[in-house]
Amino acid sequence: MITLAGRPFTGPFLAPVWSAPRAAGLYAVMVPGWKVMTFRALHFAQTADFSSDNFRNHERYTEWLSIAGTEWNLYVAVHEMSLSTAAQRATAERALTRDYRPEFSEQE
Repeated sequence: MITLAGRPFTGPFLAPVWSAPRAAGLYAVMVPGWKVMTFRALHFAQTADFSSDNFRNHERYTEWLSIAGTEWNLYVAVHEMSLSTAAQRATAERALTRDYRPEFSEQE
């Protein structure tokens, strides 16, 4: 578990073996940082259902892979918000993006 902007995220999980939960929430696409056990966020997004929102189909997935070098260096962290509205998730996503300034975001 990691904490991002005061929110607990499960993971980070290796992308190739991650099993998406059936829930709404936020996710962070991450790569390893320069220090051991640190991660750098590339992208934050929100979804109504992780299991139906395949992040591997995201338009920037190939760019994330080029930074990671391999899918085995790409990680996903999840903050479940099961009873949230799209507006609540969008607000949380904006806060994460503002605080962490990931390389890729929907607000670019």
